[in-house]
Amino acid sequence: MNDFHFLHPLWLLAIIPVLLLWWGFLRAQAARNSAWADVIDPHLLSHLLVKAGPRSRLRPVHVLATMMALSAVALAGPSFRLQPSPFIDDEAGLMIALKVTPTMNSEDVQPSRLTRAKQKVHDLIESRRGSSTGLIVYSGTAHLVMPLTKDSTIITTMIEDLGPETMPQDGDALASALNLANKSIIQTGQPGSILVIADVVAPSQVSSAPQETDLPVQFLSISAPGAPIDTELAQLASSMNADLTELTADTVDIERIASRAKNSMRTVMQNEEGQEWVDDGYLLLPLIAFFCLFWFRKGWVIR
Repeated sequence: MNDFHFLHPLWLLAIIPVLLLWWGFLRAQAARNSAWADVIDPHLLSHLLVKAGPRSRLRPVHVLATMMALSAVALAGPSFRLQPSPFIDDEAGLMIALKVTPTMNSEDVQPSRLTRAKQKVHDLIESRRGSSTGLIVYSGTAHLVMPLTKDSTIITTMIEDLGPETMPQDGDALASALNLANKSIIQTGQPGSILVIADVVAPSQVSSAPQETDLPVQFLSISAPGAPIDTELAQLASSMNADLTELTADTVDIERIASRAKNSMRTVMQNEEGQEWVDDGYLLLPLIAFFCLFWFRKGWVIR
């Protein structure tokens, strides 16, 4: 119960007039009794006044005050538990940052590194059908091709026309791509993660790339079977505490990436950022309804 709080605490101010009403009734009742004391001898008054028995001590004003106070508490929105936000997708979004440079045209991976990377993107989107995916391409500069979308055909169609010749500048702007991916996902207000698909990383990017990002990051190394992973790529993944997956001829690499992308959603759901507080004021409705039954008691009037 350490997390108990009110979502709309200003409604609790309504309890103040309820207390004033109750206090005013008690004052009025006391005034009526004192009025009889002015006309009846004190030693007779105690015998003539009708005293409240045990069953009649619950007066209509008490029930009314209790109902109004409980209603104020219910409207204040008592809350002590979290639930997933209905505005959060069932699975976390994935922003893919694809390196598009002349080195990606190398044919040590058949038919080429870039072609194989595009095939992996297609397989990944198919395995995540129904989930949001976005695409960024980078070489000497980074560019957002498609923000997070559930329309997989758009990305798979557009990616076929992308190559080193379409990029305005050669080079390695991985740091810019990471920052752009991070910013693009955060702007959607949805949880997500980043996947970088690259063959090698320039030494300058190891030091300039952000060591920490707001979102989980994965790397897919595009290298020939049996060839060692690029040293700088492995070093950057290690410094960022990011998952590094090697290219495989089957779908093992894609299954691993998709699984970790889905786990990032679970991580967010364990934190408050992906959840919202539940208004439990409705739990007081049966109690309020119970007190309403007293109004059907014969002879009850507020006076």
